[in-house]
Amino acid sequence: MTFDIQQKKGDPRNLDGRVTVYALVDVDPEELLNAKHSFASMIHNSLLVAQGNFKDQYNFRDFLKSELGITLEDGFEDSLAQLLERMEGLESTLDPQKLKERLENMDDIEEFIPTPAKIVPFHSEEEILDQEGDVFFIGRFKYIGNAVLGVQALPMFYQAKFREQEAGRIRGEIESIITQIERTDTPPAAAPGETIEEALLKRFIPDLLYYRHEPHTFAEKAAELRSFLSRYRFQEDVEAIISLLGASGELTDKDNTLLALYAKKIACVEKEDFQTADSVTHEIQRLQNPNPL
Repeated sequence: MTFDIQQKKGDPRNLDGRVTVYALVDVDPEELLNAKHSFASMIHNSLLVAQGNFKDQYNFRDFLKSELGITLEDGFEDSLAQLLERMEGLESTLDPQKLKERLENMDDIEEFIPTPAKIVPFHSEEEILDQEGDVFFIGRFKYIGNAVLGVQALPMFYQAKFREQEAGRIRGEIESIITQIERTDTPPAAAPGETIEEALLKRFIPDLLYYRHEPHTFAEKAAELRSFLSRYRFQEDVEAIISLLGASGELTDKDNTLLALYAKKIACVEKEDFQTADSVTHEIQRLQNPNPL
């Protein structure tokens, strides 16, 4: 590095956020004892050390909590999947355009008062290198004041680079969320020449059936079905399909018949063939309640 600064520990391409900076001060021990400088007592074995911890400052979880009121409790990917699954009712909060506007105003969240590093006593270089995070050696100094300036200045620069790194990481994560939201923002349409009933029986229901024993993927497929039928007026039919396919155990002939009837009813309602839809509804009710009182 420039100015003979050496990074003794850590990855310069991925800063940890916790930093230790040290210098060697070439001062005679006798002079050190008589020095009036306030930091003289912090020099041990010619080592002057400063530490800063910027790791717990603004991060992505804080952004979602403070800006959007969303808390990710179970890890990023799992919580995001649940978040997208619960899109209904959250559209205004998760509107991609609004997220983009917040992204454009990222400078607003980067305003801060720099946190100075603290001078801390260490007795050996081995002890310094044993610290968590990044460790820098800034060289030798003949004057205590210059050494103090050096070990306090580098953490300030480090803090700026770390914040820049974290802002880029936040930006990337937000862009990822925007991409996934936009991907689900427009309900999937039926393929050319494919009716809604065919789409349900040939694509959506088989997908749910195939992944019924894989909860995470099943939830994603259920979200796709809800999105496909988001404009359908009787959402209880959609939930009934998901419930049938998500139940434990093998599907019975009755279950398969019900799935076909729900697909037919949905298609009839979408075509505004309400007479047929009403007839199919009665057939569904008859299967579900074979012995009415």
